[in-house]
Parts: sequence; C-alpha cells; structure tokens
Amino acid sequence: MPRYFDVIVIGLGAAGSAALFHVAQSGAKVMGIDRFVPPHNRGSTHSESRIIRKAYFEGVKYLPMLTRAYTLWYNLEAVSGLQLMRLVGSLNIGHADSEMIRSACKSSVASGTKHRLLSSKEVNDRYPAYHLQPDQVALLDLEAGYIHPELCVRTHLQQASAHGAQCRFGTPVNSCTSKGSRVTVMVGPDTFQASRVILTAGAWMPDFAPVPLAIERVTTSWFTTVAEKFSPDACPVFILEENNGLRSYGFPDLGNGVKIGLHHTGPLAKHPDEVSRTLLPEDEAEARSVLERIMPDAAGKCRNTTVCMYSNTPDKDYLIDYLGGTDTRFVVGSACSGHGFKASSAVGESLAALALDNTPPVDLSPFKWRWD
Repeated sequence: MPRYFDVIVIGLGAAGSAALFHVAQSGAKVMGIDRFVPPHNRGSTHSESRIIRKAYFEGVKYLPMLTRAYTLWYNLEAVSGLQLMRLVGSLNIGHADSEMIRSACKSSVASGTKHRLLSSKEVNDRYPAYHLQPDQVALLDLEAGYIHPELCVRTHLQQASAHGAQCRFGTPVNSCTSKGSRVTVMVGPDTFQASRVILTAGAWMPDFAPVPLAIERVTTSWFTTVAEKFSPDACPVFILEENNGLRSYGFPDLGNGVKIGLHHTGPLAKHPDEVSRTLLPEDEAEARSVLERIMPDAAGKCRNTTVCMYSNTPDKDYLIDYLGGTDTRFVVGSACSGHGFKASSAVGESLAALALDNTPPVDLSPFKWRWD
C-alpha cells in the first residue's frame, strides 16, 4: 500500500530544502526526496559562499522577494543559533554609464538600501584589496554580503526534520505520475502518494516538467592570500562588469583563499548529466585574469577550482508557478539562472504556500511561466 503525504518535495537544494521546512512548520505531513545527499557538490548550491544583496541590477521586481528573504534568513539564524550570513558590503564595479550600475542604483533607491557611489580612487583608498582603473566606479551596497549555501541547506533540512518531515536521500525518483487528485511518486522499490508535489529539482527539472532549461557549466576558483586586506573585515564582495559585457564576481578570503567566478560564460548543455566535471587549464586562467585586473595582489597560487551549474530559464527569471499554470497538484520552482540562492528562503516559503493553498506573502505574478 503506498504511503501517503500531504506534500512531497522533489529536489532538496536551495529552494527545495526551504520549501520542505515551511511545509513541515505548518504541521502538514511532508516528505523530501533528493537523488543525492544534500548538501552535495553535484548541483548549484555547494561551497562556502554566495552573494546576498539588494542593489539588484536584475530588476526591481525582485525586491519584495529579496526583502522577504533577508527576514527569513534572520529567522532561521534565530531558531538554529547559527550565523548563516555576514553583511560585509558589496561593490558593483563598472563604468559610470554601465547599465549594471544604473540598474543597481535604481534598485537601491527603490528598496531604501543604504548605498554610496564611489570613484575608483575612493574604492582603492577605502579597500586596499582592490585596484580599480580611473574610468571605473563602484556602487557600494552596505546591506550586502555573503551567505553560506551548504550550511543554509543543511539547517533548513534539520529544522524540517525537527518539525516532522521525512527525507529520502541518495535515490532518484523513478516516476512521478498523477491520477485524479493524487500524485504517485516511485523511489527505488517504494511507492508514495501525495495531494501535492513541489518540483525543485534544479538542473534535473526537465525530467519532471516541460521547462526548457539551458544547463550551464560554470567554475569558481580560490587563490591563496596572506594579507589582512583580503579578510572579510576589510574586503567586500564584488560584481564586476567590464567594457565587453563580461561579468565576474568575487569574495574575500573566508579561510580558503579569495574566491573568483565568471558569470554566464560557460558552455551550455541540455541535461546536467552532460556537464563535464573535468577541470580545464582555462578554468583557472580565466579566474586569474579577473584577479589580475581587479585584485592583482591576490593573483597568487590557485588552491582549488570546482565545477558548478547554472540552470537557466530562457529569460533568466525565477519560475514559481503551478504546472501548466493551472495544475495545482504540481508546484514548480526554479529560482536559478545564476542568481537564485540569496532569495531561496523566500522562494521556498512561497512554494510551500502554493502547495498548502495559502496566499504567498510575496506577489508571484512576475515569476509566472508562459506555458504556451
């Protein structure tokens, strides 16, 4: 006889672990399933840091979700007793007429975020780790910083379990089918049923829903530093936009070296199993090149390089909707495209609300999918 749950969550990364927690917190009977053992290094949420920010050049439509996410991260810190994020500031670096700078300023004003527009000299004097060129400026977001993704996923899962959630790790879903008001999920030899299923499978989403994701291979590298100027006390995170449109990002030394990544420059695949995990010489070389331009004193020995994935929707927006827009048995969540982790606490809460027939605390209309 199939075991029954009110809600099953498939995929327990950033948004899925948060959704599991919020469903469990409501008192509903819920199970989470992941093909790996989260947090793991096969998806998009591993390593020690992601940027969290409100000077959001991607658009003001994200601000309600981001504002809610900050509140939820603070709440999770309070109930767990753990520090999940640290606000060290963020520099959005580019030329004065850069679209990124203009959009980040617009979002900062709209959200009331504390910010300052700094000249290259002001940045170089204030933060000796940086070496901006004379024609560059930086928008300093004073309410930004970094968040620990693996710790956040682990904490959401632990808190969900404390509220009664059951989890199944290390086994992929064989099938997920619906009939009438029930959804049947087969995992290995076991069969489960639920009234609702939340699909947060990340790069594996196309296995469950007709979402045309482009899976992008991305890498991040860590470089050895010794100077105090690269510590979190002295060095904000950064996002850099160059004349050719290339974007990169970086973090201070959190103990493993200065971390550098390039944004939306990797090769694309149709399925995550096609993404190469083999490291190439150019992976380190591209990251080093960024450091040599923006933080030359940090361009020392490369300590480590890892492969990650972006799950890109066609418009690179979040996707939070019922399957097909109307099938309430399936709630689809893809907060990704390389800028999703920071908001995942709020995305998970909204997914849980949809699955429980509650009103989401954030307007989700900007993130509905065009299913036709």
